[in-house]
Amino acid sequence: MKKRLLILFIIPFIVSGCFDYQELNDRALIVGAAIDYQDDNYIVNFEVLNSMKSGSEQSGPNKSYLVEGKDSTFSSAYQKALFSLDKDAYLAHLKAVVFSEEVAKNHLEDIVDYLIRDPSTRNVFYPVVSKNYQAKDILANTSEETLIVSSAIEGIIDYNNFKESITTNINFESFLELLLNKREDAYINVITIDEDNNLKADGLAIFNDYKMVGFLDKKQSATAILLNNKSQNYYLKLPCEDNKEHYITLNFYDSKNTDLIVNENNVVIKSSLNANISDDECSYDFKDPKIYQQISQKFKPEVEKTLKNALELYMHLNSDILGIKRKYYIKNRTDLNNWNNLTVSANADILVNKNGIVFEVRKND
Repeated sequence: MKKRLLILFIIPFIVSGCFDYQELNDRALIVGAAIDYQDDNYIVNFEVLNSMKSGSEQSGPNKSYLVEGKDSTFSSAYQKALFSLDKDAYLAHLKAVVFSEEVAKNHLEDIVDYLIRDPSTRNVFYPVVSKNYQAKDILANTSEETLIVSSAIEGIIDYNNFKESITTNINFESFLELLLNKREDAYINVITIDEDNNLKADGLAIFNDYKMVGFLDKKQSATAILLNNKSQNYYLKLPCEDNKEHYITLNFYDSKNTDLIVNENNVVIKSSLNANISDDECSYDFKDPKIYQQISQKFKPEVEKTLKNALELYMHLNSDILGIKRKYYIKNRTDLNNWNNLTVSANADILVNKNGIVFEVRKND
């Protein structure tokens, strides 16, 4: 009896490894998707990895190719793209899905609804909006440096999130949670192609319900990420007093202590931001402790203006990406009407120490 149990215990480990490996080789590995809408038709393109070859080719890089499906409904276009494959599709390694501007503005709800119900995908991929190009153009933009575009998009988002916080690591599951939240709006990353024909991050796309209502440029996106407590590095520079062509730059690092005090008639930004002096073209004497206070006072109005203008921009675009309505509801257990008509204020108290500069934005008295 013990021998039989031992055999039954060993068999799954002997069988499963080779079986799974062979199954993946027999499938088409889809790593990315592009979704466009033109002439009353959805156009779905999948980025598919070439199968691994034997011999010397096995050590080389995997390249990818595109397959396309087109139809008047998204589900049919999606299925036609899958049917064009010569193998069963495998979507568990999906890294990025690119939406065109037209899709993001007018056709997102049906697409999201379908992707939610599709059991073959995991909701950890990056959703992005293509700017100035069709989604297919982004996914087809391969080069010697960019063999797999979806992996490149993933890398661009991760790199820019850490370097300057002009992107954020929001995946499809997080995007979906925001879309379904009636008291907070969604935002996702934007990808475009630069003048050298390379992919680049280009800020954020912001939404109202399921409709994209606008783009934020890189600086506006970095401020939005800062206000959402997700910033890794945020740079702000001001010209020198004696030479307006030279600048001093502060880097606000790991700044994740921002709050919005939402009242019935106004919003007050409250934030504590750690900063280092990352670049000085003004030739300050940092041995003098008074210099830090001077720099603090110099940046004080610019910090206040930047945060205030950012919030007023979201209000103008009617995109509550900071969750003002949600914060008000949590506090008062009633919904806030006309949230985008609130007045905005910010008052910065600046503390300086030898380790850097700390900005603290507090509620006005």
